[in-house]
Amino acid sequence: MKVKSKQLVVLLLVFVFIIAGCGNQSSNSDANGQAAQNGQKEQTDSQAGTESESSALKTVTYLGKDYQVPEKAGKIAVLAVEAMEEMHVLGVKPYAAAKDMYVNGIPEEMGDSLDGVKWIDSGVQPDKEQLLALKPDVILTTARLDAETLKPLEQIAPTIPLSFSGADSEANITVVAEITGKAEEAKNVIEGYKEQLQKSKELIAGSSNKDKTVMYLRISTQYGLSGYSAQTTYNAVLYDGLGLSVPELIGAIERRETIPLEKMAQANPDYIFALVPLNDLQAIEDLKTKPLWNQIQAVQDGHVYVNPVHPDLFGTPILSKTKFLEQVTATLGNAK
Repeated sequence: MKVKSKQLVVLLLVFVFIIAGCGNQSSNSDANGQAAQNGQKEQTDSQAGTESESSALKTVTYLGKDYQVPEKAGKIAVLAVEAMEEMHVLGVKPYAAAKDMYVNGIPEEMGDSLDGVKWIDSGVQPDKEQLLALKPDVILTTARLDAETLKPLEQIAPTIPLSFSGADSEANITVVAEITGKAEEAKNVIEGYKEQLQKSKELIAGSSNKDKTVMYLRISTQYGLSGYSAQTTYNAVLYDGLGLSVPELIGAIERRETIPLEKMAQANPDYIFALVPLNDLQAIEDLKTKPLWNQIQAVQDGHVYVNPVHPDLFGTPILSKTKFLEQVTATLGNAK
């Protein structure tokens, strides 16, 4: 009986140890499982926070329309020259840019703004697959594109088409500044241009050139003589900015038109500022052989100024307007 009793005690002890071991194992398993769940939750929360931060949006308003853009837009694709000059003066390099943005090479006024960018083929209507692969935060293009052409760009990233009107220069640089976080820099650029414009206006108003007929033209073999509306690109500097009289020929143009040489001779401007492609300078040489061209007062007086600024500076951004203003002031403001 004693032996059986001892055996029974041993069995009971073994059973107790087994139960205790199972309990500890279950407890450890529960603890480890809970810890794993907590870790997963923290990781999920962290990822959600990162995603939320990277996808945070803000609203920018441009020419009466609201656009939703990333709060921090580090990857900006620039497809047209309207935006490129604004980026330069604000000290911001684009992430990607259209390869054929500049016909005559990158203007020296742009400095190193395009060094190291990712180039996109096909210009303002880019290679869509290439652009999609770059995953830009924002696309800056031109209002010269129609709504149908803009659609595929808008499906890739928020797309803002910048105006080509000289009257919208301030709005253009302001919206680019809002996107890039450079509001103070934009304010300084705008104020500096206005001060320079006012000084030039006063100088020319006090000169003998204040009542002269002044025109800005584009000249090329393909398009001949082209004129622009009074508000477009550099004309905004001449007429609204400096207060020069709008020639009747220019006032009749809605956007851009080819001007027959006969009409140019009739308009008979006193000063001509002409932009000619660097690879097509023969176009101005060919004009010199035309009798009607040589009858124009500006030609007879030697007042035709070819490429006072680089022909690929666009004329709407404040950078190119400033460069043009400097040349016009030096030409018209010194006559007494």
